[in-house]
Amino acid sequence: MKEYGWSEYKDHAIEIAKKAGSLLLDGFSSTTSISNQSSDPRHLVTRFDLESEKLIIDAIRKKYPEHNILSEETGYIDNKSHYTWIVDPLDGTRNFVSKNLFFSVSIALLYKRDIVVGVIYAPVLDELYTTEKGKGAFLNGHRVSVSEVKDIKKSFIVSCEGSDKRITRSVRLFQGIRPLVIDMRKLGSAALESAWVASGRAEAYVVTKINPWDIAAGILLVEEAGGRVTDFRGKKWNLKRSDLILSNGKIHDLLLSIVNRALNE
Repeated sequence: MKEYGWSEYKDHAIEIAKKAGSLLLDGFSSTTSISNQSSDPRHLVTRFDLESEKLIIDAIRKKYPEHNILSEETGYIDNKSHYTWIVDPLDGTRNFVSKNLFFSVSIALLYKRDIVVGVIYAPVLDELYTTEKGKGAFLNGHRVSVSEVKDIKKSFIVSCEGSDKRITRSVRLFQGIRPLVIDMRKLGSAALESAWVASGRAEAYVVTKINPWDIAAGILLVEEAGGRVTDFRGKKWNLKRSDLILSNGKIHDLLLSIVNRALNE
């Protein structure tokens, strides 16, 4: 890896995330009805998803034309590079359409197999989460860290079913986890749910079958904030769709056992 770090790439990700966020903010504030651009009614895609994605991809290709890009709507642009940008141009589309302020832009950079940059921007909240491998995690320029809670009974958990079509798994997880914690909620944006763990607002995020563009930036953010990320078997994240736990690290092993007991009973 480069000795000088990854600041150049992080700064570029911040710049384009803010531009995309401004575009989304205009759409969010508009009184115009927002229609689904997808033929599948279960997969909500608006013109703002597509416009935000085009803005981000165009900006990446202009500055780094040799890099790969993996994005939610476009898919994989393979240039045989060691660098892969992982993009969710509008994470929380259903929230966006419903005028719920919990939506975001998520941009990460993968170098070979390591996530080295992560940026999450929530335009209505005006919250910018940034991280660079080895340099810590930040919210609006201020360093953040995971919570110090060690007791599962004092823990607040966020969760969602990701792209898992088997909703029964999420129901089992809720039934297994909810009685043991203070509360368990769904925000509707994986990027923001992971950012809540990184900033100490929640002790863990439990998600089934999450796509890489939804979670890549959040994974690095949580790890750089002092947390831990594994799949339900305790193994490291990879680019495939995954069941994941992102936590403050202190309740991780116990939460792993609770999750597996809930799913295997």
